[in-house]
Amino acid sequence: MDRMTIWYTSDTHGYLFDTDFITREPKDIGLLGFRFPKDENTLVIDGGDTIQGSPLTCYCQQSGESLPIADAMNDLGYDYVTLGNHDFNNGPEYLREHLQTLRAKCLCANVTDSEGKLPIMPWTVHTLGNGLRVGLVGIVTDWVNLWEKPENLTRLSITDPLPAAREAVEALKREGVDLLVGIYHGGVEKDLETGRLLSRTSENIACRLCEELPFDLLLSGHQHIAIVERNWHGTHLVQPPFNATHAVKVTLDENGVFHSELVSAHKGTPMSPAQAALRERLEAWLDHPIGTLSRPLWPGDRLDMAMNGSAIADFFNAVQLWASGAEISCAALANNVRGFDSSVTVRDVVSSYPYANTLVVLEVTGRVLRTALEQCASYFEVDAAGNTTIARAFLEPKEAHYNYDYFSGIDYAFDLSKPVGRRVCAIKRNGRPVGDDEKLRLVMCDYRATGAGDFDMYTTCPRVREIQKDVSELIIHYIQEKRHVEIPECRPIVQKAIK
Repeated sequence: MDRMTIWYTSDTHGYLFDTDFITREPKDIGLLGFRFPKDENTLVIDGGDTIQGSPLTCYCQQSGESLPIADAMNDLGYDYVTLGNHDFNNGPEYLREHLQTLRAKCLCANVTDSEGKLPIMPWTVHTLGNGLRVGLVGIVTDWVNLWEKPENLTRLSITDPLPAAREAVEALKREGVDLLVGIYHGGVEKDLETGRLLSRTSENIACRLCEELPFDLLLSGHQHIAIVERNWHGTHLVQPPFNATHAVKVTLDENGVFHSELVSAHKGTPMSPAQAALRERLEAWLDHPIGTLSRPLWPGDRLDMAMNGSAIADFFNAVQLWASGAEISCAALANNVRGFDSSVTVRDVVSSYPYANTLVVLEVTGRVLRTALEQCASYFEVDAAGNTTIARAFLEPKEAHYNYDYFSGIDYAFDLSKPVGRRVCAIKRNGRPVGDDEKLRLVMCDYRATGAGDFDMYTTCPRVREIQKDVSELIIHYIQEKRHVEIPECRPIVQKAIK
């Protein structure tokens, strides 16, 4: 008989119903598709990123309806949660409302609120029915400070998670707990098979936490990759995939050994009358037509789009230029992009641009622009046989296609026969080369403006303007104003790729 069971979710991103929002067809997805059998030796835990990231969260934000995620988590019997980086996207008051509705306790040792309005605590001890004393610590990556708008962190302090976790662990040791469980909204920085270092940044430090702190179990997240039945330096390490497609079930057997497995969500779970009514309002909003395009915009193969251009990215750039008045624009595509029918609905927009990003206009020099384009050119890898593939750094430890930017307002080309860092073979504007000291106004999403994705060159550039509207909202307004949008053909980016 198992001594303890933990049901764990993370990065559910507001996916409540059995839909991916691309179509109305039911899918095995969504919080409502989970059932967590509970007894006095069972805990249900979430690792953060619960209230942002889906068309449902977008709809509730724009319509003013209350987000029903906390109520659903209450029905599912959640005991503990920590915070994810996206939980800060709508500011502290929005987060406070969610946490106050939630019956689960929020544990986050490296987040403090100077006014004490957020109901969070660093750690706790939970005594199971069998007498086992479980110490639990929650932490979130402190890269929130780099990504988040300053106004959304008003009165909040987010510190280095490792010292905060260490202090909490010492406190729990003094409490005399039997087991130490970490809930970390962050991922792994090493290959769990070989130990190869995957990232030199501090965004993800799950392996280091296992190496330096005596956790028996570390529940990780943030990277959206499935990890079960893994041990690192004596710590059992797990992570569920994203968007509530699977939960992780962790058990502790009579011999004190952890086991873990993925458990799928199931479509067709009955909804309450209030949930069903919300679902219908959401679907009607998603299917509302807003304008037309001269041709559909469907995503293609990732490598092909990066080499030969993406009409979807060009369209996003056109919107950003229209909204900002900048001279040039850069935009990325999410890992999962629905695309656009010729007759565009809200569903097309929020399923193709799912982020809660706003826009920033930076003043950049030609030198900065070249450095940024070189970073984009590192997306490609050429093997010994001369075949071009996507570089491993954009695929491991998680897919990060959103860190490849497409530019509009300039003509540029990459030569992949050259080494990384020397691949940009042309940058022109209006038919003439862009000089190193030439100054241009470049519009991008606020995420990229922080330097995220190894675009550190942007962090010292002057900010000319900020547009405080979500990009998805700007896309909708753009199409509504134009009513009909002509979509031009793309031009190849990689002009001298080795074949």
